[in-house]
Amino acid sequence: METEIVKLSQVNKIYKTGDTTITALDKTSISFETHKLTLIMGPSGSGKTTLLSILGCVIYPTSGQVFYKGKEVTNLKESHLAELRLHEIGFVFQQFNLIEPLHALENVMQPLILQKIPVAEAKSKAKKALDEVGLSDRMYNLPKKLSGGQKQRVAIARALVTDPSMILCDEPTASLDAKSAEIIMEELKSLASRGKAVIIVTHDLRLRKFADKVIYVEEGQVSNTIKNEEDYK
Repeated sequence: METEIVKLSQVNKIYKTGDTTITALDKTSISFETHKLTLIMGPSGSGKTTLLSILGCVIYPTSGQVFYKGKEVTNLKESHLAELRLHEIGFVFQQFNLIEPLHALENVMQPLILQKIPVAEAKSKAKKALDEVGLSDRMYNLPKKLSGGQKQRVAIARALVTDPSMILCDEPTASLDAKSAEIIMEELKSLASRGKAVIIVTHDLRLRKFADKVIYVEEGQVSNTIKNEEDYK
């Protein structure tokens, strides 16, 4: 059963540099739900990553309200937002952001260590998360010994390990070949079907077949329709 996880009400983001004002995101009201894989699509520089950063409580909006699980979080202190991110939100990045000297299992354990969970329990949960993404046979491999697709699956396991309600992905398939990208998207689709809210920023129109919902961001404006597919190539 779908439930609203995050909602924006009249949110915008404006940056000022000297005399220049840049509207990264126009006033936007939108909501995202659990049990759905949602794509946020847009060409480079369109504002889609700004939108994702607001959803993930990484940056504050210039105006408007952000609600997470029905509670307004717009004016929470940064320390409270950090706690929210640590316990409630999983992040998956284009460049994987794995810690090179640590093997896969240790990388996946990191969010749990930050939560001050005992090492034995953290290790058990990390092993389970790696097993869920089909990498139990690679848990002691260093990142340099993993393929791009395997690194991204480790990153997904790391996002999964705290059992977050929402998983945010910034161009998770951009560094991958077509076959690896398909595997990653199937993995993320499966997470959505099991009750997570999975929100993915991408400019790759081929990923639309995996989506339960697609929104488009172009020049800071959010809509349900695409203006020009040529801008995405």
